[in-house]
Amino acid sequence: MCPLINVAISQSNVTDSDEYRKRSNTLLSNRSDKRWPKRDMGPQFELRCCIDPEILRINVDRQYYFEDETVRVNGSVFHKRNDYNNLLSIIPRAKFNGIHIKMEDDCPQGGDDVRLCLLKSLGAHNLRSIPCVQCKDELKVYDKYPLIDGVFYISPVSQFGPKTEISLDGRRFYLQQLCARCLWSDWSCKNCGKDEWFDGRSFVLGTLYYYDIVSAGRCCPSVCQTCRQPLGVRDQLATQLANGNYATINEQMTCQACGSSKFHLVRDIKTIHVARGPSFCE
Repeated sequence: MCPLINVAISQSNVTDSDEYRKRSNTLLSNRSDKRWPKRDMGPQFELRCCIDPEILRINVDRQYYFEDETVRVNGSVFHKRNDYNNLLSIIPRAKFNGIHIKMEDDCPQGGDDVRLCLLKSLGAHNLRSIPCVQCKDELKVYDKYPLIDGVFYISPVSQFGPKTEISLDGRRFYLQQLCARCLWSDWSCKNCGKDEWFDGRSFVLGTLYYYDIVSAGRCCPSVCQTCRQPLGVRDQLATQLANGNYATINEQMTCQACGSSKFHLVRDIKTIHVARGPSFCE
């Protein structure tokens, strides 16, 4: 074959190859300055503290931290966990693992941000223990995971206890908590008697949930928190709740009967019956 023809064919192959790589967006794949696109990690939640500077100043003035025994021993106002006897008296030993309990080694990325946010928010109010919203028992706050012998969760409504606020995606919520003994008890609705809407044993202990776990399960039709008349929730909202879109709980709704605008989808803790069982023995 003529050398000129060989050169023409070679140049044609290069041109075709470049054209293909240009169309497939790989023309610069062999260059060292290629910029790889960032991987889409899905929706990210931004958790921030909501600390009132005036409250912080008052609490600091009231406390003599360097004379505080807890601070002197632990280096902070929070408790240092020495054992897990309380948790072991509530849950079976077979459930005592990183699947059912948030441990310190389980948070290589991001988890420590949650811990620091919670401890900063509670420390600003000098809260070393916090009450369970259901049984009102005090829960010690520890400086490492698991942070409490129970779970934290956020809600647009404060059911019980100090009104500690945190911010999620720029919106303020109240920090609430349930103890492990209540979670591992049998729950039922006082209105209809149903009990399959809540399974406290499925929650990971010692960490934070980004939604109102008490209001997520539904049994009775939603009613107005003021006049107790049926709320008439739109089918779309009911479907969203059934599919696990718990953000609808955080939306204010207006009652068509009395005109009251509240967080009507937040379940009142007083409408729940919890049959607390005896301590677990193995």
